[in-house]
Amino acid sequence: MSEASSSRLLYRGSLSLPDSYILLDGLTFSANLLANKDLLHNPLALALESMRGRPSLRLKGTELLKNICIDPSDDVCMDIHPSATLSRVYFENMLCLSHLSPDGRTETGVRVALGDTDGPATTEILIFGKIHSSLTTPSLTIHVARIIPATRAPRPDDPTPRKPPQHLLTRTQSIGELAANTRIKVKGDDSEVVRRAREVMLHLPNSKPRGRGKDKERGSAGFKVPTLPAKKHNHAPEGDVFGPVSDAKGKARAMDEGICDIEQENKSIIKKFTVRHLDAVGVSKTHPEFKELFGFVYRGTAFALRTTIKISPVSARALEMLVEAHIKLYVTSPT
Repeated sequence: MSEASSSRLLYRGSLSLPDSYILLDGLTFSANLLANKDLLHNPLALALESMRGRPSLRLKGTELLKNICIDPSDDVCMDIHPSATLSRVYFENMLCLSHLSPDGRTETGVRVALGDTDGPATTEILIFGKIHSSLTTPSLTIHVARIIPATRAPRPDDPTPRKPPQHLLTRTQSIGELAANTRIKVKGDDSEVVRRAREVMLHLPNSKPRGRGKDKERGSAGFKVPTLPAKKHNHAPEGDVFGPVSDAKGKARAMDEGICDIEQENKSIIKKFTVRHLDAVGVSKTHPEFKELFGFVYRGTAFALRTTIKISPVSARALEMLVEAHIKLYVTSPT
């Protein structure tokens, strides 16, 4: 009972083999509370607890411990149920037949991913065996560790941190003040060259930028709002030696516009009469010969009224007679 109370159950489920529907079930992951009293500082325990509710974890394959870096400080172990025969046989072949390293670990481990993706945010764990010494016979316990990124070895081109020279530091100045870009005052009197250079810099004549003097003078006068342009009034046309000039072009343009309006209105009336009378004899817009019949009737009626179509509105009675005459000519029998 004491051993059970000192452990915390993290996850209970199975491992899914890649490209297969076989599951290695009966697996239990637990954390030793004696070594990890605060679970909030145990990343592996939190990651396994977040997998609760999932039926299985994703098995990725085997891995050599010397090729990866692991963090065994979380002290998480794995147990296999006695009835899970397939899981026991698999881990016995993977771990019990593996060689042991000098620190008592198996050289081969099983790599498992805690998630559905293989991105950098996915936590991966390694299941390996470790010798557990006892008074009777040594046994192999199954441990779980989190795989961490390998630390990069230093390269020759890496910058080396260096300390600032000691002669730049004074008694009242620190390295932090040097990093803050503070000016260091050199003790002793300034030389004659430094003094003359300072006087020259302090008494330089004021230089005005080129091309800005006029703009400044204009700006000082104030902004002036431009006046609005004068409106153009429609004056009567001026006369010449032959008398007042008449606006003949304007009158002709107005007459042309009036004629065009009358002609368009008469043509639209002819189209309406043509469609109505064709529909009356059974030739609707869905008829296969509607376009041809409509064209013949419309053009024939418009040609018959060519003398009055541009001058005055067409009489409805005369238009109706012409349309009916053309329809009787082209349509022999209703369809």
